[in-house]
Amino acid sequence: IKEQLEADTVTVFDASGDGRHVCIDVVSKAFEGKSAVNRQRMVYKVIWEELQSTVHAVDQMTTKTPGEAAGN
Repeated sequence: IKEQLEADTVTVFDASGDGRHVCIDVVSKAFEGKSAVNRQRMVYKVIWEELQSTVHAVDQMTTKTPGEAAGN
């Protein structure tokens, strides 16, 4: 995620303890000018292979630009 979206930060939390359910927080300048839905689509595109095998579900996803993350 970090490489493909040129993200400042990426946090993936294993919500289930077995890697099947995760929460993802991403801060990237690539999200600037994008709607919340399109930002999530960008992340899902990057993790598509993991969703086919290891990860069963993304329970929560937060996508912010650096300005939003800084509170601007």
